[in-house]
Amino acid sequence: MKTYNLILSAVLLCTTFSGCESDRQQGTLILTFAEPLSAEPATRATAACDTNAFLLTLTGPSGDTLYCGTYGQKPTAFTVRNGTYEIEVVSRSFSAPAFDAPQYGDRQVAIVANGQNVQIGLFCKLINAGIRFTFADSFRTQYGYGHLLLRGASGELPYRLQETRTAWFPPGNVNVNYVEGAEELALFNRVLKAGEIHDLTLNASSDKASAGLSIQVDTTANVLSENIVIGPGYAGSDGKTMETAWDVATAIAHPGDTAWVWGYIVGGDLSTSSIKFDPPFEKSSNLAIAAFASERERANCFSVELSKTAIRNSLNLVDHPENLGKKVYLYGVVSTYFSLPGLKSVTASFI
Repeated sequence: MKTYNLILSAVLLCTTFSGCESDRQQGTLILTFAEPLSAEPATRATAACDTNAFLLTLTGPSGDTLYCGTYGQKPTAFTVRNGTYEIEVVSRSFSAPAFDAPQYGDRQVAIVANGQNVQIGLFCKLINAGIRFTFADSFRTQYGYGHLLLRGASGELPYRLQETRTAWFPPGNVNVNYVEGAEELALFNRVLKAGEIHDLTLNASSDKASAGLSIQVDTTANVLSENIVIGPGYAGSDGKTMETAWDVATAIAHPGDTAWVWGYIVGGDLSTSSIKFDPPFEKSSNLAIAAFASERERANCFSVELSKTAIRNSLNLVDHPENLGKKVYLYGVVSTYFSLPGLKSVTASFI
């Protein structure tokens, strides 16, 4: 991940005043860049930053703001008393979803003490997260009359099918919905972490659904690329055979039916309020599957009861943690299990 180096040098020109407490002695706090960030070459993920436009905030020991403004307009030096100072620098203000708005920054603490020269290094890196989409022809054909709506805790952002820019969000959960006229359909969600860019390709289901996750490292951010198939299944999926198995979304719409269902094993140790997504696991009697191997939201999972000894012995995550993330086909009764839609009385499986 590309980092920008900002060096904060605290040079103390201390003068001792007779009869004064040591915390009243004064020094000079000088903030400098190690090298101009704008001189660094642009990359395919971001353009070069103008360091003079960075927003700098210097906070004193009592919480008072000593400076809040652009780096280019700051004083040459700050005269400060001994104490602890917080320094924050960001490339832009960012609080709501927006296009073309990567935010770089860092926060450090400088302790100014009598007779010392203090040098603090701030490493400015990507602190928000991005999500961008590529739309396959199949998706444009079936969903071309509407658009995506990305919704996070800080707000929402429409994402048109003609859009090519990256949408930036504060780190956290983002729901991806499809809007056509007055109708809004929930598609899936993603948890965005600071420094990540999720690069998603959307397809519409016309053949057996598939999803795969791969991770690559960009020059400025972790880019997570994923191919996502949108739709209730493929034409002809009836759940009667393994070849025509229902996906999780289709199975949920058929409670009480006995059918083949496919999904990715994402966790185990189910309870009425939780699912464990990471090993080690303790319960061999159940597991959770989902439409995507990367799923980490309990509400998007499909519970599976492992009641038959042979099925349990081959699938359970206690004895077979290597099954985590694998695609599995299961034959059983669509029901409710641990307060989730799920499959009970499983009599056949293939992984």
